[in-house]
Amino acid sequence: RDSPHSRPRGRREASGSPATTMGLTVHHDNFYFSDAQIADSPSRRDGVSETLEFRLKAYGCELVQESAILLRVNQAVACTGQTLLHRFYAKRSLKKFDVERVAATCAFLACKLEEQPRKVRDVINVFHRGSVRRRAGAGAAEPREADLEPLNPLGETYDALKRDLIRTERHALREFGFCVQVEHPHKFVLNYLRMFEHGDDANLVKRAWAYANDSMRTNLCVRFRADEIAAACVHLATRTSPEPLHPPLPEKEANEETVGDNWWSLFGVDDEELNAMCESILALYEMCPPGGPRAAYEDVHAQKSEGT
Repeated sequence: RDSPHSRPRGRREASGSPATTMGLTVHHDNFYFSDAQIADSPSRRDGVSETLEFRLKAYGCELVQESAILLRVNQAVACTGQTLLHRFYAKRSLKKFDVERVAATCAFLACKLEEQPRKVRDVINVFHRGSVRRRAGAGAAEPREADLEPLNPLGETYDALKRDLIRTERHALREFGFCVQVEHPHKFVLNYLRMFEHGDDANLVKRAWAYANDSMRTNLCVRFRADEIAAACVHLATRTSPEPLHPPLPEKEANEETVGDNWWSLFGVDDEELNAMCESILALYEMCPPGGPRAAYEDVHAQKSEGT
């Protein structure tokens, strides 16, 4: 089965609309990539399979989410860090930049962007401790207490990790063109539900919010705008709700030819785009089932051939 990377994107095929002003060509939006660009990512060109690329980026996003909890920052930091990770790997290869180090860098940068800065020492220790625990878990052996202690800031290991984090941050900022604005779908989810008089439905809000969180682990954030992703999250929440909605959202069946539009068309989303986004989120659950094994680190250099 195809991964979320191969899902059709809909009508957006170009990354940004250039405008010429006083002889200068300005791209107002360089955060989005076409299907062709996604399929020809630097990692894919380096021989990383589509499935492995998806799994490793999902693993990196889980690291960012976990670090946000341990660093005691809010969900906005986690979402920003995950978006930065997807943007980075749209321009750089997993073979050249280790996913664990990039995840640490994106978390560190996201803390600053969301005005919840954390010391580089704390970020390094959180990721180092998590790495020790994951390696021990994979080997079915308990980590030693000494290995879980914070690193000595004067030691060689800490110094090497710090230099690598700062160096990766410079690479990331250069790839982003120092444009690090990030918009999340969550606020649009709340606005849409309030608009249709479902803002007080706690179960529906929680369900749609969860889909918005899960969407950050896919590459939707570099394919669609946040307000478009929010429409897909609300649609999935309404379709999976155990109780019928009162009042129902304006929606017609696929074979129905009645006058009127589906509610998502009010926000500039057509049926093809909505289906593409929903399929990407649902494909995430197929590759990383809820309650199943978590995404794990895999050595891209050990991959023998495309598709393995």
